[in-house]
Amino acid sequence: MRIGILNRADVTDVRSLSGYPYFMMKALREHVGEVFCFPPDRSFQTRAIEKAGSALNHLSYALFKRRISSDHHRILSKRLANVYAPQILRSECDVIFAPNASAELAYLSTEVPIVYFSDMNWEDIVDYYPGCTSLFEFSRLEGERIEIAALGKLTAAVYASEWAARTAIEHYKLDKRKVFCAPYGANFENDDIPPREAALRHPLMGAPGLLWVGVDWERKGGSIAYECLMELLNQGVDARLVVCGCAPPARFRHPKIEVIPFLNKRDPAQRRKLSELFLEANFFLFPTLAEASGIVLCESSAHGLPSLARNTGGVGGVVKDGENGYLMAPNATGKQYASKILELVREPAVYDRLVCSSRRAFEEKLNWDAWGRAMKLIFEQVLEASCV
Repeated sequence: MRIGILNRADVTDVRSLSGYPYFMMKALREHVGEVFCFPPDRSFQTRAIEKAGSALNHLSYALFKRRISSDHHRILSKRLANVYAPQILRSECDVIFAPNASAELAYLSTEVPIVYFSDMNWEDIVDYYPGCTSLFEFSRLEGERIEIAALGKLTAAVYASEWAARTAIEHYKLDKRKVFCAPYGANFENDDIPPREAALRHPLMGAPGLLWVGVDWERKGGSIAYECLMELLNQGVDARLVVCGCAPPARFRHPKIEVIPFLNKRDPAQRRKLSELFLEANFFLFPTLAEASGIVLCESSAHGLPSLARNTGGVGGVVKDGENGYLMAPNATGKQYASKILELVREPAVYDRLVCSSRRAFEEKLNWDAWGRAMKLIFEQVLEASCV
């Protein structure tokens, strides 16, 4: 089976699109068949369209406090179709794999079967993610048209969670037989995943370590993590919090908070440092305000680190209560996160079992090999149907 990966970004770069297309490429190559990537579209025309869309969006918000979608519109989509259609004709691929590529697909004309992957739909993202709030009505409708056109081209649609799959079926009326779920894996190379023995060592020692990772302090709920730490300290618990990925505002600084503004996964030493942070912590805090899935939750489970995560978007597709953490109510406060931590601190046997089952969740389903095996069945079904 010859699979062509279609996305205008460079999917061979682990930094591109949070890294997941890179790991998908490796998993497909390992478990499904021959894989090649259509080259990223860095043409002057496409970049000009993208930059113009971004500039208009910023100007619109500055003047009217309303946004336009800079990548879900027909000008960009038609341009991408013109770029990739002739490449597909020359490629002789058996199947196209298009991760998060609705703009690339909407106006694409091809007879090659398409397997699409995403963690959300346009309907899911509008008025949910901060960058897709306050859209002009014409832009919201334009994005909807792009999504409908793209989904109409698919042979199979694979989603990272039941949350997104449900929208595809209920809102976009996709045939249930064409919709599948396959959760993300942890974005670490296999050699960087700690051995099981190391992942199961998370001694509480009376001073629980909390970890928060993210580049967007506000959207990822950093203030709730801070409130959680303050409550634990007020309760007389000698807790500490490591913040990695950004520098929080000055009002959220505290002697018990260590800030690591950035770690580059492409650097082996910095990648090891990130892994150490997961191994040294006792609880991973993920009080995100909006999230399609949360690959970092898979990474937390890989390190045997239980997560306390806000039950929003597709997070429930990764975190299962009592298995690899707990889902917190969407309106849960930092004090409630602290209360859950105190409950587990007082029951060390329960906490130890949670560490074990967190790692087991990674080993059984939250890894890229499991994703690749699931995709193998889907690709075989798609190829078989195309031959009928």
